[in-house]
Amino acid sequence: MRSFANIIKWDLILIYKYGIVAVAFAISGIYSISLLLANTEGMEKLVAALIFSDPVMYGFLFTAIMILFEKDAQTHQVLAVTPLSINKYLWSKAFTFTLLAFVCSTIILLSASPNEFHPLLFLVAVSFSSILFVFIGIIGVSFVNNFNQFILLMPIVLAPVCLPFLDYFNIVESWVFYLIPTQACLLLFTASISTIEIWQLIYSIVYLIICNWACYKLAVRLYKKRILKTSRDE
Repeated sequence: MRSFANIIKWDLILIYKYGIVAVAFAISGIYSISLLLANTEGMEKLVAALIFSDPVMYGFLFTAIMILFEKDAQTHQVLAVTPLSINKYLWSKAFTFTLLAFVCSTIILLSASPNEFHPLLFLVAVSFSSILFVFIGIIGVSFVNNFNQFILLMPIVLAPVCLPFLDYFNIVESWVFYLIPTQACLLLFTASISTIEIWQLIYSIVYLIICNWACYKLAVRLYKKRILKTSRDE
């Protein structure tokens, strides 16, 4: 337990050192000011989508950036020969960026002044969404060697992820979008500041648990195979 706490502490120091915290708060500040100046009455879906973009960005983009920084610093080679387990390393990333996402998302949410607010659902929405995209970010970065390659990979990964927005904003309606975990994330964020159907809430929670578990297992496998280039156990 102490070793895991030390990893989290080190990750928090690194995201501050690399300027990730500063960028995150700058983005949140821009969003917050925009919401404070705008009339958000009846715009719950737009607010939920805006808040959702925070854990997605921190989870997917910033995790990849941090791992690439660590690759340049040869941190992964050191990890490969230490007794530190891979699952602790990956879960530390998930915890660190989820914490950052929760703080920034809360700032944005309070700026929107929603008529309804369900704290527990909001915590679940941020946590599940952030953890999911942290592991997706790890999966994605395992296929590249530098940031330029990752930028080219981003549209390939994020394009299908963004498809549920078509259904969310009633542009194109299809049950197919419910197969993409983004749909569940959007519904959970909506539930935290508004009301959704009970079946949608159950679907969102259950489906995100399944997707988080599946992405975690794949992230572990690809991290060992493509980044550590080893077959060591978790």
